[in-house]
Amino acid sequence: MNKSCLKKFEENLAYHFSEKLNYPFAMPHWIYISLSHRCTYNCQMCGVVKILQGYELPFKIVKDTFDTIAHWRWDCVITLTGGEPFLREDIFKIIEYGVKKKLKIEVISNGALINKGVAEKIIKSGLRNIAISLDGAREETHDHIREKGAFKKAVRALQYLSAAKKQFGRGPQISVWTTIMKENVAELFDIIELVRDIGVECLVYHPVIVAQDDMQNTSPDAPFWVRGDNIRVLKEQIDKIVDYRDKYGLVAFLHDPYLWIKYFENTLTKDDWKCNPFVFINIGPDGEIRSCGSSFGNIKDIGLDACLTTSLADVARAKMKQCTRPCLQTCWARPEADYLDEIVNTFIKDLNQELLPEERKRIVVREALMLLDKYEKLIKNRLSLS
Repeated sequence: MNKSCLKKFEENLAYHFSEKLNYPFAMPHWIYISLSHRCTYNCQMCGVVKILQGYELPFKIVKDTFDTIAHWRWDCVITLTGGEPFLREDIFKIIEYGVKKKLKIEVISNGALINKGVAEKIIKSGLRNIAISLDGAREETHDHIREKGAFKKAVRALQYLSAAKKQFGRGPQISVWTTIMKENVAELFDIIELVRDIGVECLVYHPVIVAQDDMQNTSPDAPFWVRGDNIRVLKEQIDKIVDYRDKYGLVAFLHDPYLWIKYFENTLTKDDWKCNPFVFINIGPDGEIRSCGSSFGNIKDIGLDACLTTSLADVARAKMKQCTRPCLQTCWARPEADYLDEIVNTFIKDLNQELLPEERKRIVVREALMLLDKYEKLIKNRLSLS
């Protein structure tokens, strides 16, 4: 069921004024939980296995965090990541608890540990989405980036998941996430044909970054960066991918894919793309909460709600707003909430498309005006205090 235009309007206003007034009226939409940084691989473009070694979020802490998020009653997506989440012996216990709390739970995996039995448990678990990382259409490419044998394991995991979903007639969306880098730039379109034939339902591309724990360190001098003649190759690949998506779907663009070119050319600016510091948080295996860069609280010490309102959170968000190196990672952005006039125009358009009686539409408009009035009063109050 689609979200009502009023609910969408309310959420976009909350994200917009959270950013303008630097206060969390909105809760995070994307919540990444790194259960541990243990992994089956030591991928060249990923440095998480080298940091926070030995840390692992206890089940009780994860459970308490799920309880807090469920209490928000906000549109949140929880992504369990790592490291490799399926190294956790209690991973299905964690998923089960989150699903029981009616939370939207996703898992990102490299597929190395997903055999037939694990795939069936995943499909029956109540997950919203299972994403497998695949960074090449050819075995040589993926294995060079990750480890020998990684390609076959990832493809086999997707095959097991697809077969199990067909068997049970239900289950999470089966996705593939591909990191764009110079090593695979000529294979981006070929990945579509590979995963389509396996039964994958969604393919998402995202550009390589430098440091997973600090997106503001993104630099065109980094390894794996697409540069030189490969920019032309990337443009050709985007053209083919866009054409395929327009005709057949499968690929999910969370922003204009041609921004990837500006990203790698280091010409991307805030006029093209900007992050909203209130949209995303990452909870590390040590319990520290980050959005981008420095941490601003530990859920083991003070809990999730308190972490979101610390003075350190204000400092971290202010730093994000000053960032001059847009990372183009979609989990940090809420473009539909960037400009107030666009929020209002979208609301009016959505309302006109909803099949509601005229009297009900008038009520919805009154409720929308009350929401705007609330923020007007907050702004006046802030101005009077400054």
